[in-house]
Amino acid sequence: MKTIVCSVFFMFTSFACTQEKRDNSQLASSKIKTINSVPFLTQQNEFIYVDKTNLKPVNNQKYQSASLFTVTGFAVVMNEKNEYAVIDESGKIVLGFSAEEINLNVVNGLTFYKKDIEYEKKMPVWKWDWNIMGSGIKKEQTYHKIEIGILESKQSLLHEDIPYLEDNYYLNFIAVDENHIFWNGTLYGIKKNGLSKIENNIVELLENKRFIKASNANFSIYGLDQKKAIQSNLTGSETLSIQFGKETIVLKDVNKERYEPEVPKLLIDNKTNDIYPFPQYEKVFPKEITKATASQIDFIKKASLVYSITNSPYFLLGVFNYDHEIWAYDWLYIDIKGNVTDSIGSYDFKVLDQVGNLVWPDRKMILPNQYVDKNWKFGKINYYTGMNDTYLIRIENEKQLRTMGLWNSFQKAWEINPEYYNISVLDTEKQMYALQKDQDGSYILFDNKSKKSIGSKAYQSINSDGFVSIKSGSGQTIYYYIDIYSGKEYKE
Repeated sequence: MKTIVCSVFFMFTSFACTQEKRDNSQLASSKIKTINSVPFLTQQNEFIYVDKTNLKPVNNQKYQSASLFTVTGFAVVMNEKNEYAVIDESGKIVLGFSAEEINLNVVNGLTFYKKDIEYEKKMPVWKWDWNIMGSGIKKEQTYHKIEIGILESKQSLLHEDIPYLEDNYYLNFIAVDENHIFWNGTLYGIKKNGLSKIENNIVELLENKRFIKASNANFSIYGLDQKKAIQSNLTGSETLSIQFGKETIVLKDVNKERYEPEVPKLLIDNKTNDIYPFPQYEKVFPKEITKATASQIDFIKKASLVYSITNSPYFLLGVFNYDHEIWAYDWLYIDIKGNVTDSIGSYDFKVLDQVGNLVWPDRKMILPNQYVDKNWKFGKINYYTGMNDTYLIRIENEKQLRTMGLWNSFQKAWEINPEYYNISVLDTEKQMYALQKDQDGSYILFDNKSKKSIGSKAYQSINSDGFVSIKSGSGQTIYYYIDIYSGKEYKE
């Protein structure tokens, strides 16, 4: 499994000097091909495709740049005119050369493409940009021409011209199951290598084949293949009331965010007053506290974060605590029956902030204080799907030196000591990483299973698909591919 960033919020891709590539290629196994060809950089600074075992050319075609083939057998290439095209394994052109940049993504055995080009569009006079300082009149506006479709069926899903700063479209297709795909607010069924619309106006996809539809300020939750809503006429709320004996505890401004989410973090059924919390809205928050201590009640009255812990009977209650220059939360838990507790067992549940940093479980749960140097301060913690009990943790020592390490929360030990400026995750399943010792230093491949460096070369950057860069003796940046598991280089 290549690096997949997982959270109950969203999926994101981290970019530093080393790129961590998102892999969203959920596939129908019957459509997976065995790909033997890889791009190979020649001494003439051209790319050809070779057999990855014996490095013999598979044809005589040459390109200025070339990508790996998808598991469905397609690649993006560029000619000497900086034009893009898509080819199949035989070298046949599937999408012809043009100035439009092309990206591919494979989901459920279908290859989705996006063609995108930026251009200046002449505007009508009422949309001219009049510069009051007298430097002229801007009569054009930057636009994007975007086309998205499916290679196998040549089906076009979108073809639009949009202002550069107003909107964009992405290849963020999601497999709901082997027969359904979600994209751009629409649920599609798969039929003969194409998509047919089933439901529109979907604002959020949930687990267990459920989704949320919106109508004005009302929300409804549906199940796949269910015409009748599971819950309907729900509205958003930032206030939560809970009874404790004769006292009504009212929590105001719960789950406040800098930017208003498309779906509120608390949805309330106005007929029953049942409240369904984020992220899966799958269970009702208790209306009454049945068991709690006085200190727990005091804590609850200050709570500003309420989430449902997926696949468990618990809800998460958070109180923001700014202590010693550390932005963090203190935690408490309540189950569906209203029982409050200070701790719970282990659940496969992660809370990330709006930029993808881990919030819960927090540092003290992952890395207890008894394993911490007294002079350490902590920065962001990252977690990726497939890392199991390991976390990337940033540390600052008493000399204000910032480093990064890989911590195993189950074994209570460092998998990779916190002595690197940056650690990039390349493959979580096979535990492949790229390590950068110093801020301006190079990256090396590291196999965490064998605890060994891979290959003898260091790189300016390493991507999880094996795309690397180095500096030549003349200072030129050279890009080519390697096998991240063996260090084998595909260049002359």
